[in-house]
Formats: sequence, structure tokens, C-alpha cells
Amino acid sequence: MPGSHLLHFRPANILAAVFTMDRTQLLSLLPHQGPALWLDRVLEHDPGGIRGLSAWSHLQPFGPDASPCLLFEAAAQLCGAHGALYGAGKSIEMALVGKLSALQLHHEPSERNGLLLVSATQETLSPTGALYAFSIHSGDRLLLDGRLLLVLVHA
Repeated sequence: MPGSHLLHFRPANILAAVFTMDRTQLLSLLPHQGPALWLDRVLEHDPGGIRGLSAWSHLQPFGPDASPCLLFEAAAQLCGAHGALYGAGKSIEMALVGKLSALQLHHEPSERNGLLLVSATQETLSPTGALYAFSIHSGDRLLLDGRLLLVLVHA
């Protein structure tokens, strides 16, 4: 089953309220500002993974026919936030997408509105980077998934 390798968070997690971060808090965590920030909220996170919200509206600058595959940017930002939160005490100056692989579009909805659930699981971590598996859901349907390698530049 596609995406079955991803960490699934339980909605009833009592600690979720502690982990929630809104857009204002994300602006202080990530270098992305204004419309360059494609994350609207972090719902929960732990050392193994992170889950947050994005929106279809982030594709609007690219036109009505923009590929949903571009939404990997929201996943990359979510993974960057995870790296910043769990950097083992090391400050991360920059996180760059080193490689995007196994990107698969599962569904192309006729309506592009509303929130998108973005989830990522850290598969490996080294001093120079982290490999994540990610998925993006539109409503209750898997929209997109894949893997991305973040190159971590420590301050």
C-alpha cells in the first residue's frame, strides 16, 4: 500500500496541543517569509516524524494548471522544521533539498481548495543530512508522496 511506510500520528494524542505551532512561530523557525512559507501549522512532532498543514492556495502564483507535484515544497519545509526542532543541540543555518525521489502523484482532484495534511517520517540522519519519506493528503485521499534528502548546513 503506498505511503504505508510513513509514521501515522493518532489524532487523539494528548500531547498534540503542546506541539502545535502556528504560522507566526514557523516564521521564527524557518527562513521562508511571506508567500515563500508554504506551511500554515505544525500539528504534532516527535523525534521520528512531523505532521502539519498546508493549503492549495500556495500553488496560485504558478497558475491554475500548476502541478500538485510542486507541493513537495511544503513537505521540504516541514522536514526543515523537523530538522530545526530536533537538531541535537546543533543550530541549523540552512536545510537544502539535496534530492527528491520516488515522487508519485496519486490523485488529481477537480477542486483545488482547502487544507492539505503533510506528514513526514525521518528515515535516516547523518551529520550532513536527513532522509525523509513524506505524504500529502487532500481531504481523505493520498495526493502525493515521495522521499527527500535534506542537506543540513550547521551554523
